[in-house]
Parts: sequence; C-alpha cells; structure tokens
Amino acid sequence: MEVTRVEQRSYIKKAVLRGRIAMECHGELVEALGNYTLPYRTVARWVGKFQQGRVSTSDERRGEVNADADDIQRFPHRCGYSSRRLH
Repeated sequence: MEVTRVEQRSYIKKAVLRGRIAMECHGELVEALGNYTLPYRTVARWVGKFQQGRVSTSDERRGEVNADADDIQRFPHRCGYSSRRLH
C-alpha cells in the first residue's frame, strides 16, 4: 500500500511529539512502508522542522517562507510602508 508524503509527515509529526529522533522515525517508516518511505534526509529535515515548532504537514510553495519580507520590500505601498527601501 502506498502512503503519501503528507501522510508520512503526519506520522513524523506525531513521532516527534512522542520524543522520537530522525533515525527512529525513518526506521519505523521503513519497517512499515519499505520502498515507499521518504529518504532519510527528508525525514530528518521534517523532524527538525517539527522540533522547531512547525505545525503544518503540507508543502510550502517555493519561496513562501520569506514571502512577507519580500513583498514588503517589493511593494511597500501595499504593506503600509513608505517607498524608501527597508533594511
């Protein structure tokens, strides 16, 4: 049975809440899913994100993390800032 990436991330999130580390999460996924498991590096990255407080298991669009800061610099008038460059 194939399990989606988002479903695997949901498992990772729950495992992090239980105190699991990346190696444990990946090992458990491999045991359950075999070849359908996310690569270790991907699991480790998501473990890190959840440990840092990330809540969502969905994908981010590329560049979404800094979208607010970028928009303020490119379109300050839309954000209520003056037209001077922000630094």
